[in-house]
Amino acid sequence: MKTFARTLIVSALITATGLASAGPRYYGPPPHHHHHHYRGPGLGGLVVGLAVALPLIALAHQAERPAEVVYVPPPAPLPPPVVVAPAPVYAAPSRPVPVVYPRNGQSAAQTEFDQRECNRWATSQPAAMADSGVFNRAVDACMDGRGYTLR
Repeated sequence: MKTFARTLIVSALITATGLASAGPRYYGPPPHHHHHHYRGPGLGGLVVGLAVALPLIALAHQAERPAEVVYVPPPAPLPPPVVVAPAPVYAAPSRPVPVVYPRNGQSAAQTEFDQRECNRWATSQPAAMADSGVFNRAVDACMDGRGYTLR
């Protein structure tokens, strides 16, 4: 990069000097009616040359500086994960399956259908799936409402 930057600066300076010094030249004797004589690039060439050269010199200086090294410390280690034991699940003591007696002369097929429907309805009640006591009471109430006695 250093060689490229230096070559770029020299080329720009040569180009700027050439551009600044370009212009009308008069090599013969001056005409009598004209009192100004052109003598070279002058102040305009100097200004153009500096305007091109100074940014390029700064660029070359920047290219020659070593890259700044920044130390980034490693992240702090994470604390060990906290193991939380699952909450114990307390189940109500299971009760024996109740015996269902039809009070209104329902058939065995109707009794089975009503039991399925009452079980399905009981699962929709709040806390019935988490607490078997709530579930059993919901089934008992449903079956009682459909005309059955449970023992």
